[in-house]
Amino acid sequence: MKRFCTIFTVCSILLLPLIFSSCASTDWSNVDLLEPGDYIGQYDESMTPENSCVIIFSFTSNDSATFRQINPNFESDIQEFKYDGFDILGYNWTIFKPCKPGSRYMLTSLKGSDWNGNFNTTWDMDFSPKQQVLVIDIPEKPGIYVYGPDSKGTYFSIWGLKVAQAANSGRAYEFPKPNGNHTKTIYKTVVKEFAKHYAHTPWYDTFIAKREEILKKK
Repeated sequence: MKRFCTIFTVCSILLLPLIFSSCASTDWSNVDLLEPGDYIGQYDESMTPENSCVIIFSFTSNDSATFRQINPNFESDIQEFKYDGFDILGYNWTIFKPCKPGSRYMLTSLKGSDWNGNFNTTWDMDFSPKQQVLVIDIPEKPGIYVYGPDSKGTYFSIWGLKVAQAANSGRAYEFPKPNGNHTKTIYKTVVKEFAKHYAHTPWYDTFIAKREEILKKK
């Protein structure tokens, strides 16, 4: 099933005041202040930062996305995401449950919509293994990795609309390399979302240690 359409709509937008809360007011290193992560119990706890990988990227303008592990040398794994709202900067975060180093994931379904002026584009797509519209090669070395556009990218989000447009035209979307030029921005921004999933696990301790190291760099 593959649906991709653009609708022209004349609309007015009511801008409501936004109340912002600063991440800087929270001591993220004190895990005792945080609720246990909602990923606890949803993955094999033997998969630790010493032997597995967690990947992070912003995948904006989507309602849902599904990724499947396709490397035949590894066990099958499905990672499903539902995006229920934007963070304070307007990004949807995708944070994988732990996966095996060297494995490979492909996007198998994508649903979302995007406003651009008076145009509303929607997509609801399923992809076969032969299509491989978006493929993620998990690094060989265990650890946490963040992904963003290459050095020419102005923003660090991967826009669902761009992926859907590539799929609609029969092209593959080139997934960015890990730990690129927006690494510091992502580590600074994604901490609340990472805590939501991984607080009170070794993954959160590793994330905080790496975040502090990254943010100290000039």
